[in-house]
This record gives sequence, structure tokens and C-alpha cells, in this order.
Amino acid sequence: MMKILLCDDDELFAEDLERKLEQYEINHRDEFDIHVVNHGEEALKQLKEEQWDVLFLDIEMPNINGVEVGTRVREQLQNYGLKIIYVSSQRGYAMDLFKVDTFDFLIKPVKYEELEEVMDKLMNTLNRSGEMFVYRKKGQTARCKMEDILYFESQLKKTIVVTRQKTDEFYASLKDIYEELKDKRFFYCHKSILVNYDRVAEFHYDKLVLDNGEELEISQAKRKEVRKLSSEMGMEQ
Repeated sequence: MMKILLCDDDELFAEDLERKLEQYEINHRDEFDIHVVNHGEEALKQLKEEQWDVLFLDIEMPNINGVEVGTRVREQLQNYGLKIIYVSSQRGYAMDLFKVDTFDFLIKPVKYEELEEVMDKLMNTLNRSGEMFVYRKKGQTARCKMEDILYFESQLKKTIVVTRQKTDEFYASLKDIYEELKDKRFFYCHKSILVNYDRVAEFHYDKLVLDNGEELEISQAKRKEVRKLSSEMGMEQ
């Protein structure tokens, strides 16, 4: 699921943009979690408290304008992964937006076709860069950040994906997932568990300790393989 934060002090415009995003979600069989706020202070509060994938951000707002919000996101929150898409009725902000690493810019009023073009580019960018793991769930496309994945676990015909934020399940073969992710530092600690190496805090003889404190068993059949991997990667058991 993609988490989208929408910040605009024009409530009617914000509602309209939210409806267009929901229409895109339906048309492209995606899954979005959309939250609307009406001023920059609230946007910054949300960004401190939760992890968001995309921020649609109005420029002309009272107190803290959109450019200042974007600057604080990058410099104070040190959040460089958030995709910022500015919306404005004015075109003269090119240099200001360049400084905050803007993903794209939309002119008000925003037509659905224009939004669709930007969202298509966003999806292609995320998928191509390898930042997102994409899977199908109940006929819809779901996504989670690769870096947030702790492990996958096979349970009967389903695969469970456990991330820093949530646990989800979908129908897929763990073998197929491994083939997709084996070059991205994922490995088996058990025939039914595929682990993100970058989320392992400690290697032990018979278990792994993840960076959230959770422990996973290393099966007897996988211990030699895991010891070799940890040695090659520079982690001691």
C-alpha cells in the first residue's frame, strides 16, 4: 500500500485531488492510504510521526508555505526518500523547487489526465529503482519499501511479509520471491523463511536477531549456509 499525504489549505481543491487519486487507484488497481491536511505545520507533524511515500504539497499557504515545508523535510527531518509533488496556480517557482529535490509539479486546476501522467511516472520510478517490493493482493497491486522488509514467511499456500510497520499476506511462492530478491541481500534461514540481510542485527549459531529485537530460528539444514554468508558479509556468529 502506498501512503500519500496531501497538504493544501484550499479544502475544496484538496477534496477534488483526493477524488482524482482515488479514481487513479480504481483505474490502475492500486491500493493507496490517503490522508489530507490543510496547513504546513500539520504536514510536518504527520511526517515526523509516520512514514509516508508521497507528499502532494501546495505552495501558497499561510504561516509555512510549501517551499519551506519541503526544505524542512529535507534539511531538518533528513527525509530524502519522500517523493514531493508540488501543486500551485503559479509557475514561477522552478529554482525554489529544484532546491528541495522535487519529483514533479502540477498546475491548478489539476486535470485527471495530468495527474495520471505524473502518477504513472512515479510508479515506474519506484519500481525501476528497486525501492519498492510489488505484489498482488485480492486483485490489487500492493507495495512496501524494500528497506522496510524484515522477512517473508511461507504459511500453507500464503506468504507473509513482515515489515517495520505492518504484517501482510498474499498468495505467492517463496521460491519465486527469492528469485526476484536474491540479488538484493535476501537469504533463507529456514526453508519457509526468507530474511533481509540488512535487517539482521546479530548472527548466532541457531538463530538470528533482527534489528527490531525479533528472533528467527536458523534451521539445522541452513546453518552451514548461513555461517558462510555471515562470514562473507563480515558478520561474526
